[in-house]
Amino acid sequence: MEVLRAPFGATRAAAKRLGGTLNTAFLTAAAEAASRYHVAAGQPVEHLRASMAISTRTEASGTNAFSLARMLVPTGEMPIAERFQAIQAATGAAKESTSTASLETLASVAATLPTSLVTRLARQQAQTVDFATSNVRGAPIPLYIAGARLLENYPVGPLLGVAFNLTLLSYDHSLDMGVNIDTAAVAEPELLRDCLVKAFKALATA
Repeated sequence: MEVLRAPFGATRAAAKRLGGTLNTAFLTAAAEAASRYHVAAGQPVEHLRASMAISTRTEASGTNAFSLARMLVPTGEMPIAERFQAIQAATGAAKESTSTASLETLASVAATLPTSLVTRLARQQAQTVDFATSNVRGAPIPLYIAGARLLENYPVGPLLGVAFNLTLLSYDHSLDMGVNIDTAAVAEPELLRDCLVKAFKALATA
């Protein structure tokens, strides 16, 4: 498990400047880091399979509703602005093609199935993805617990067969991220974290 932080304002400003969203910036940084990691390992790769939780909430749904979008993201060496544009297009296409059935609906169906079957199906789906991402909106203001100010807040996403799961929780003008890493797939977790830090810095100045 590794953690890192990036400035909310600078990252969102970069996304707007490049013509996209914070979600695109987040996924772009993950893809950039994966690219840098593979290059450093002497094993560059042109594309990886990524997933991102996409909100499908509407006024009618009344609850948190989301689906998992899976897509190929470019991880070859390229300018980060070019990677951003490619991922912006990929996420748009993935969102359009994502089934209208939310995970909330699927969970209701899964509740009627044996646990062993649900687990097997979940693992089979996860095995079609190289890395997973999830962006969760948190409090934009400081929070307190028993009078003590919460300084940082790092989420943890499940692996379920992926090499790493990068989960973001925005909090008080910061992007707090937890990286759950399978060391059987990522032999140098600290290097991946360093690549993520550099990716967010590069994105902020793109």
